[in-house]
Amino acid sequence: MRNKLRIFFSLLCVLCLLSMGVVTDAQENFQSEMPEQVPLTEASEKAKQVYTQLMYAAYLQSFNKDIKEARNIYDELVKLAPESAYVWYKRGQLLNIMQNIRRAEQDTRRALELDPSHIPATWQLSQILVKRASYSGRRDIKKVLKELKVLETLERVIELDTDHLDAHHVLSDLAFQIGEYQTAETSYKALTRILPFEPTFHERLGDIYNKLGRPHEAIDAYQRVIKIKPNDSNTLRALGQLYLNVGDLTEARQSFEKLLTMMPQDFGSNLGMGLVFQALAENSIHSGNDNPSDEPVVKLELVESAETHLLRAISIAKEAVQNSRNQSRRMHQEHANRAQYALVDVYISFKNFEKAAGVFEKILEDDPDNIVAIYGIGSVYQTTGDFKKAETYLRKTLTLQPTHEDALNGLGYLYAQQGKNLDEAEALIKRALERSPANGAYLDSLGWVFYKQGRFAEAVRTLERANQQLPNNVEILMHLGDAYNKTDEPEKARTFWQQAQTLEPDNSDINERLKQ
Repeated sequence: MRNKLRIFFSLLCVLCLLSMGVVTDAQENFQSEMPEQVPLTEASEKAKQVYTQLMYAAYLQSFNKDIKEARNIYDELVKLAPESAYVWYKRGQLLNIMQNIRRAEQDTRRALELDPSHIPATWQLSQILVKRASYSGRRDIKKVLKELKVLETLERVIELDTDHLDAHHVLSDLAFQIGEYQTAETSYKALTRILPFEPTFHERLGDIYNKLGRPHEAIDAYQRVIKIKPNDSNTLRALGQLYLNVGDLTEARQSFEKLLTMMPQDFGSNLGMGLVFQALAENSIHSGNDNPSDEPVVKLELVESAETHLLRAISIAKEAVQNSRNQSRRMHQEHANRAQYALVDVYISFKNFEKAAGVFEKILEDDPDNIVAIYGIGSVYQTTGDFKKAETYLRKTLTLQPTHEDALNGLGYLYAQQGKNLDEAEALIKRALERSPANGAYLDSLGWVFYKQGRFAEAVRTLERANQQLPNNVEILMHLGDAYNKTDEPEKARTFWQQAQTLEPDNSDINERLKQ
């Protein structure tokens, strides 16, 4: 009870300090040095009445004593003091509590007409507009917020009070949700200044920088979160992925390892760690190891570690699929596929095509029409020379998705490799080039079709374009050398074969050509 009385009397003091037109008029009737008794004037009597009624209405409103009675008092006050912004603001506040949004907005706007710099009324208007937006029932919330000028009203609050915590918070969250990232960034920065040890604001800044493609700023923001909250799992996961994206494998590994000690069955961390080991394995090949004999052992260990973590990620995701339904089930299935695709990349990178095909087959067991897996397994079989299976899967890809560019090119090149169905191969590859006319791989395929058709001059022109798009591609250089050899330009042919040999000194196909 004492606390309530203390709050009540504090409120009375605040109300007495508010500048109201009626009070100012009354004060002008007082002498600079007040005698012991001052005769009451009409203005001072009015001020007394307004103060008394305001205090009582505020009491009823604050302690939820009698909202209807408070409403009646405010109705009388707006008649008694129609030029008081504060009175209109308070009635608007009560109407807002009573969910009379339309009248609350009218009163609040009236308060701002009387005093455009009234901070509480401006903040109250923004809250009313947010409420209106949430009640609109329209899907395009961004359009609704724009029509109601919600963000502009919140920005006006901040213009009047640069450290208005609530306004910054609401503005930043709304701006982030609708993709107004510059506005969100400004307010989140203000929040980190006002409350520097609140990790949520730093985390949101990191999210914004991540979405805007500013990874180093995102890393700095997330690192501040970790300093405040060292075991924040979401931030550790985001940091690991960012470090992986920028190629800082040491920091990525440390982030994922820390998270895995806390949550060994975390899907994202196992996936991330698998990708880290894959990248480390690939880097070991080009690291210039002083002891080359150690290289296969190191690479094998790294590949096995990548495989272990990716298989664990797949298992975690599949278990989640079995234990979930509907939208959640689809999400976990997408996670499982993502980890499986990553594992396929590991196997293909290190030429373990049999295992890569096995992963694709497992994907197709769960999802027979998975276009990525169908095309992927077709490509793997094409690489291993199993042209019959490759043709089956590439044609199935085009049955499900006739405009699949890579399948169009893949099937066309498959026929060129075998020297069959060359007219169809040309048509398929040209369909792919209609969609991506500057694709060097597609141009190479078309050039090789021309070569197999005996159209060597066209092959040279097309392969030269492919070489411009993908310089230092061994396969294109070999094809271009072959084409020049057929146009009776052996020196040019040798130039391109030698360039290819520089890139792959141990390539037996190139070395055989150079012996000619």
